[in-house]
Amino acid sequence: MFRVICGLVAVIIATGSAAAQDVTAKASEAEALARAGKFIEAMAALDEAAYAVWEKAPLSFRRALWVAEPPGGFGLYNPREDNVFDAGAEMIAYVEPVGFGWRKSGDVWTTDLVADLVVKSKDGKVLASQSDFQQLQITSRVRNREFMARFTYTFTGIPAGEYAVETVLRDKVSGKSGTFTLPITVR
Repeated sequence: MFRVICGLVAVIIATGSAAAQDVTAKASEAEALARAGKFIEAMAALDEAAYAVWEKAPLSFRRALWVAEPPGGFGLYNPREDNVFDAGAEMIAYVEPVGFGWRKSGDVWTTDLVADLVVKSKDGKVLASQSDFQQLQITSRVRNREFMARFTYTFTGIPAGEYAVETVLRDKVSGKSGTFTLPITVR
């Protein structure tokens, strides 16, 4: 447990953030609670340390990949063997964003993300784009960090060739944004 916290502290310290002190304090608190046999309380202290790191992190992606079928939930996906699709085929991306924000209203927390889509040619030329392609919102009684998104893309009339499907996720709560790009080959 302590090694995990040391890694979290190193990330925060590297950013030069004042949150490093909070992470260090929570890590020490968690260690003391665990030694006292108070494991639930120790995990709660670790969660608070993780939230401090999370809030300083940019909006980025732990995983972004093409999948063979709609995912069943967080971590419940089957990777696609390749990125070759027929024109007009349904393409499903599994994505795990990190660093997004939460807004509290009463007893619930809300995550509110909007996705923009850009399709580029192999040489980077923008061929098509769509703002507000998809909206992602989750409301929960906890600040969920295990959050997955499923994006389904279908491009009809697209000629055979190599492309990049770029998705920009904008966080309406924190103001952060992040981009993931998945290559495709259309046959």
